[in-house]
Amino acid sequence: MQHCNMRRLFTKLLCYIAVVAGIVACAEQKGGVAPTITLTPVDSDAQSITFVINTTNAESSAYMLYDGESVAVDEIFAKGTKSKGGLITIKDLRPETKYYVAAAARNGDIEVMAEPIMMTTKSAGNGGDDGGDDGGDDNDGGNGNLPDIDGVENIVIAKTKDGRWYEPYNYYVTFVRDNGDRIILDFYTLDETMSLYLPYGQYSFASNYHPYTIHPEASGYFLAGKGDGEGFHFTDGFVTVDVVDGYYAIYMMLTYEEAGEAKSIQGYYHGILSGASVPEGDDDGSKELIEVLEVGSTSFKFKINAEEGQYWRCSVVDKRVYDQYQSNPGAWVVTYGFMLEGPLTFNWEHGKECEYIQGLMMSVNPSTDYIIMAALMDYSEGQENSLLGGVEMVQIRTEAPQSGTGTADITIKEIHANDIVFDCVLSDDVWCCYVALLESSNIDPIEEGGYVAGGYSSFEECMLSLIPDLSYDYKRQIMQTTYDYKWEGVKYGTEYKMYAVVEDMNKGRTFFEVATFTTPR
Repeated sequence: MQHCNMRRLFTKLLCYIAVVAGIVACAEQKGGVAPTITLTPVDSDAQSITFVINTTNAESSAYMLYDGESVAVDEIFAKGTKSKGGLITIKDLRPETKYYVAAAARNGDIEVMAEPIMMTTKSAGNGGDDGGDDGGDDNDGGNGNLPDIDGVENIVIAKTKDGRWYEPYNYYVTFVRDNGDRIILDFYTLDETMSLYLPYGQYSFASNYHPYTIHPEASGYFLAGKGDGEGFHFTDGFVTVDVVDGYYAIYMMLTYEEAGEAKSIQGYYHGILSGASVPEGDDDGSKELIEVLEVGSTSFKFKINAEEGQYWRCSVVDKRVYDQYQSNPGAWVVTYGFMLEGPLTFNWEHGKECEYIQGLMMSVNPSTDYIIMAALMDYSEGQENSLLGGVEMVQIRTEAPQSGTGTADITIKEIHANDIVFDCVLSDDVWCCYVALLESSNIDPIEEGGYVAGGYSSFEECMLSLIPDLSYDYKRQIMQTTYDYKWEGVKYGTEYKMYAVVEDMNKGRTFFEVATFTTPR
C-alpha cells in the first residue's frame, strides 16, 4: 500500500467533479470555515432520479427541485428538503422529463450553493426496474448512469462478498468489480445497529474509529488475482449509503495512488449487501426469506423462500440461549446454522429428528421465544461461509401448553447423602415423564416471581416449558413405569425439590410438584 498528500488529492478530485456536477459558488466570507457542497448525478428510471450530495464543514444542508431558471440559497433552505448529504432519491416523478436540482450548505453565517444539475427520467418502458446499463436486476448490483468526469474511472460493481461484523459498530465488506478487482472497505458506524445493518449516510476516511468513518489501514483497492497484502490504500474520497426499493444503494468516489500516480474511481451499487440486512420498514420490494406458517405449543412450521439451487444457512434457537451468547447474527448463522439449498418447508416438532438433517433432534417447548434466522450464502467460489446478503431474523413465541390427561405417581423411597431412590408409575396415556431434581436455593427465586423475567405468566407455565429442556445433569426422562430408580450425584446436606412434567399421547402436558427433602450429611 502506498500513500500521498490527502489534501492535494482531494482538491484535485473536487476539481474533476466540478466539470459535471459543479462545486461551490463563491460565498461572502463572514468568518469561520466556509462549507463546500457538490451535486453528482447517479441514476434515473421512469419515476425517480438519484444523485449524491457531498458536503464538508456544513452545519446543515438542503436540496430542492426548481424550474431551471433561477434559484437562491435562501429559497433552497426555506422551501427545500433538509439533508445530511449522501445518496438522495426523489420518487414519483414523470417519465421522460427534465428535472433541475439545486442544493445549498450552511456553516454559521456562511452559505454556499452547489452548481445545479439537470437529470432526465427515462421512458415508462425503459429502465424502470433494471439496475443500470448492465441490465441486471436490482438485487444483482448495477452501475447506474454515472457522469463522465475527467480523470475519474467509472466502474461496474458486480457483487459484494465476505461481509462480516467484528463489533456491533464495525462492518467489513468487499465490493467486486466486473473485472475481478476488489474494493475493501472497513466501516465504523453505530452501536445501535447491533451487527445487523449499515446505517445510511455519508462515510469519509479517518483513523479515529468514529461513527461514519472508513478506516484507511484496512481498506483499499486490490487488483484481480492479487492477495490482500498487494493492494493500494485509499488516500481520500467518500462513500454514501442509502436504500432504494428495498436494496442498498451505495455511491463511492475513491482515490488511491499506484506507482506514484493518483487514480480515482467512481461507482454505484444497488443490491444486496453481504452480511448486512436492510432495516425493517425499508425493505419494501425485497423478498422475505423466512415465512412462518404455523405456531403451536410444541411445534411450528416455517418455509425458506430460496430459489432453486440457491444455498442458504438457517438456525433455530431459544432466544434465551442466543441472548446469553451475545453473538452477532452473521457469526451465529455461519457457526451454528445448517446449510441446505432451494425452497424448503420445515415442520419443527419437539422430540423428532429433522427430516432434512440426519441426527438433528428438534426441541420446542410451550410459552417460549424462539429465533429463526436464515441467510443466503455465496457459494459461487465454493465458500460455505460467505454471506450473500444480510441475516433475516424472525422471532416467534410458542403457545401455552395444552392441558394434559396423563398422571404420574412418584414416590421417594430412600434418601442418602449422594443419591436417592424413587418409583414412578405412569398412567396408560403417558408418552413420557420428565423428572427434575433442583436445589431449593436455585429454584425458590424463580417460584417467588423470577419466572416473570423469562416471559412467563406463572411458575407452572415456566416449569412446563423448562423442565423438558433442562440439561441432562438435572433431569431424567422416563418412558415407562420405573421402580427403584436410583438418582446419583446429589449433594449431601442440601435441600432439594423434585418436580415432574408428564406429556400424554396428544402432546398435552401436566405439571407436578412431587416433594421437598434434605439429603443427610
